Amino acid sequence: MSVAALTGCTIDTAEPDAGKTATPAPAQTEPSTTLTGEERVEQEKVREACAASPVRGDTGARGEAQGTVYESDGEGLPTVYTLASGDTLEGIANRFCLDLEELYAIYELNTTILLAGEHVALQKEYVADARRASGYLFPACPADDTGYPIVASIGWEPIEDNSPISRANITGAPIDTGTAYGAKGAARSNAAGELIDYTVAPNDNWRSIRDRFCFDLYYMASLTGGWADDAPVIHPGDVIPMQPQYREINTGAPPAERRQPANAAICSRFPTV
Repeated sequence: MSVAALTGCTIDTAEPDAGKTATPAPAQTEPSTTLTGEERVEQEKVREACAASPVRGDTGARGEAQGTVYESDGEGLPTVYTLASGDTLEGIANRFCLDLEELYAIYELNTTILLAGEHVALQKEYVADARRASGYLFPACPADDTGYPIVASIGWEPIEDNSPISRANITGAPIDTGTAYGAKGAARSNAAGELIDYTVAPNDNWRSIRDRFCFDLYYMASLTGGWADDAPVIHPGDVIPMQPQYREINTGAPPAERRQPANAAICSRFPTV
């Protein structure tokens, strides 16, 4: 009896945290051009607070921005924000001294639905971090025509009938999408631009490393020598090869890998309140 090939091509399109309940926020609407007296007072408070605060500086929770900061950059300025019930893009822009039009460019005004507990980027360069925080794999990787991320993968095929040993059939290669939360180490490439290895930084984790370099659990097995659901512990300073080191391994049962369409968070579910 032939043993079926283990492949990295199975895609689970289920959204993360499917059981999580969320309270819809009021529909986003264009700000009124006619301000009430109360709105003028609030606008002046925002102006005064932001005069003494840098862009992305947190001026404190307010009526339509009651959520919490999820991630910050090296200077302590917030980059990703966790939404609370009742939050609006305008309230978030006011709280963090952002250009509201730039925020609308990330999260389109008329199609964005905010859900409590989800994450939004406070500037465009942090969108991948926000998507990752919301549970989406490979948030910065290129996508195919159907919206699914393109990642390096491996089909592990038994070397013979009923054999526990499988041989690698490699598809694609890792690419570096840039430093991200949980993957801030240094990568080396050769003269041809192919990735050689990656040096682990403090607080790095396998999930974020895979997201940054666009390779799945099946490909990871060729780097570590262990089957994909048994990743070795990593420490700062460890060097991870980026090219396959093991082309035959004892695979056992395949792990589960989830990949959402690249536009799933923004177009159908993201941001949130």
